[in-house]
Amino acid sequence: MPVVRTESNLCKRCYACVRNCPVKAIKVEDGQASVTEASCITCGACKNVCSQQAKQIRRDVDNVRQLLEKDSTVVALMAPAFAAAFDYTPYQVLGAMKEAGFSQVCEVAYGAELVAREYNRMFADKRLAEPLLTSPCPAVINLIEKHYPRLVSQLIPVVSPMIAAARLARKIYGERINTVFIGPCVAKKSEINHPSVSGDVDYALTFSELKELLSDRNCTPGIAAPAEFDGWGATLGGAFPLAGGLLKAAGLENDILAEQFVVVEGRQEVMETLHAIETKQFSPALIDILYCRGCIDGPDLHNSQSLNQRKKKVIDFIRQRRPAVKEPPEAGKIKLSRKFIALAQKALQPSEHEIRDILKATGKFNVSDELNCGACGYDTCRDKAKAVYHGLAEANMCLPFLLHKSEQEIAHYRQEIQLMETFQGISQQIIGDSKKVKTAKNFVLKAAQSASTVLLLGESGTGKGLFARAIHFSGNRKDGPFIKVNCSAIPETLLESELFGYEEGSFTGAQKGGKIGKFELANGGTIFLDEIGDMPFNMQAKMLRVLQEREIERIGGHHSIPIDVRVIAATNRDLREEIKANRFREDLYYRLDVLSISIPPLREMASDIPVLTQSLIERICKKHHVPPKKVSEEVMGVFCRYPWPGNVRELENMLERLLNLVEEDIINIDHLPAHLWQHIQSSRYLASGHSLDNMTSEVERDAIINALKATKNNRSKAAKLLGLHRSTFYEKLKRYDLL
Repeated sequence: MPVVRTESNLCKRCYACVRNCPVKAIKVEDGQASVTEASCITCGACKNVCSQQAKQIRRDVDNVRQLLEKDSTVVALMAPAFAAAFDYTPYQVLGAMKEAGFSQVCEVAYGAELVAREYNRMFADKRLAEPLLTSPCPAVINLIEKHYPRLVSQLIPVVSPMIAAARLARKIYGERINTVFIGPCVAKKSEINHPSVSGDVDYALTFSELKELLSDRNCTPGIAAPAEFDGWGATLGGAFPLAGGLLKAAGLENDILAEQFVVVEGRQEVMETLHAIETKQFSPALIDILYCRGCIDGPDLHNSQSLNQRKKKVIDFIRQRRPAVKEPPEAGKIKLSRKFIALAQKALQPSEHEIRDILKATGKFNVSDELNCGACGYDTCRDKAKAVYHGLAEANMCLPFLLHKSEQEIAHYRQEIQLMETFQGISQQIIGDSKKVKTAKNFVLKAAQSASTVLLLGESGTGKGLFARAIHFSGNRKDGPFIKVNCSAIPETLLESELFGYEEGSFTGAQKGGKIGKFELANGGTIFLDEIGDMPFNMQAKMLRVLQEREIERIGGHHSIPIDVRVIAATNRDLREEIKANRFREDLYYRLDVLSISIPPLREMASDIPVLTQSLIERICKKHHVPPKKVSEEVMGVFCRYPWPGNVRELENMLERLLNLVEEDIINIDHLPAHLWQHIQSSRYLASGHSLDNMTSEVERDAIINALKATKNNRSKAAKLLGLHRSTFYEKLKRYDLL
């Protein structure tokens, strides 16, 4: 059974475990984060950061409880950090353990002294060519064996204090005893199963499990009689749970300036140090390395005391100790050596092209799209892409991408709901009474009753999307979905997967379970292919097949999926010219050109502009909560004569700007952008047939009038605005009867 596991029904996709795992030994599948045992270093970080208690540590307390109930010989091996773990004195805790049924309670601190002597002996014998790493910390051992295999040879081949104490206990009390380690470390549960030391310790309990066991057996520290340790006594070995405690016990304390012996503690410093050693950037003789900030900061040492308070309690216990038992003679007979194993396997790394493909799946097409926000749990977007490649992460773990996608979907469905709620017929949606507008309305009514493909032609901004929706919501498919696809807005590499979807595993980064395409989403309704004239040429052949066969095939799929979809296509391009230029397939054009209409531009519907303007003003005021305004007759005249190259979209944007910026109740000619009335003036003069002199005079007179309006009849400012000398300006005022 793994040391750390996941209760999948409790996982809520917060990715806190991924974010805090130093080696990213978390696999996310179907949104559930599970621990990858082959990579896990059992540090316990994921357990402590999981607010939902989805990460669970293997419980050995039930097995120990059964041993105690059978009256078996059970020897407890207590870690020296226990002095900082309880609100009772160490002796009160030992007394409660004796009452709970433990045959002997021995201190691991003495095992630490045996290990420290071995270290001292090794360093007294020889000078070392490369840095050696201490080996009492099982989290560090797991980290090196699984992730820094080249450093395995630099681990000192000496057992941990726990194993030394267990072997000594078996020498004294017999091989048939049951040994139980108790401490703050989750990784000890994995250490006891390591092939090199397996069988020395039967079970490893955390302090939390010990508290649970004492409570179950009604053994409360403080009520039970105080007791001492059994078997042997320790002194400086009690300093092992403190950073640098091993060096202190081994007599290897170092001058801080010499850097021969170095103490490394804490996750970040450990990771940095191992990398520095591996890259030959750091080479002291010996590194006392602990994954936590000493064992007094272990993952299961939960109390309200600060690190310094815990440290003081351990030191106080060391100072007041008077070991009652001398060194046992068996201590010199136990084996203290062990082996380490390089367990890491070199994984195949993705190419740059494969990384880019995975990044593109979440909308990251260039470096500026890579936010590196860390919400997915990985430090960078590229790290997450590599995890996707290795099957450890899912593409949809990207929070900014999901938010953007959700916002788009919400906006889409909100718009659909609004359309469905407000749609009251063609006459209220397509504004105007001119002959061309009436023809267009009539086309919509007829097309809505048919299932045939519709092709909408027209300049940009003429309302092709509105016509497509009107056809859909006026027909018998109005209760089905209306799916819009902008063929020019989706990158060519993603268009096929967007339209037809894909199967799981069809390409690197494909999400588990595959993805439904737009055609499947539109089943029973309408798909609107906007800007189809911009569709890549190679995609046109696949589109032709869909229109002919009425079935699609997902990317990576092996079977066809029938669809019941009404297709409406639109473009602002001249498709016949595109066919001549070999940019559009002729056969696809004829397949689309079943029911087609060319939507007239706004300049050909001048008589409809006043009513259209009023309708747009009402809609804009309601949407943006701005007060309505009237349009002067002079402005309306400009609107009716202006050619509107941007069509209805340009008119709507113009009105929105005026309604937001104009403070008066009436929009006048001087509120308009200069290019509008200037265009009308120049067009009027050219159409008048006047001589060049007369045209010049009229333009000059109008310019003076506009300058006077702009300066509120301040003649000095008007002359300056026109760049005229004051006397010249007055001559022109007199000439044009403007005085």
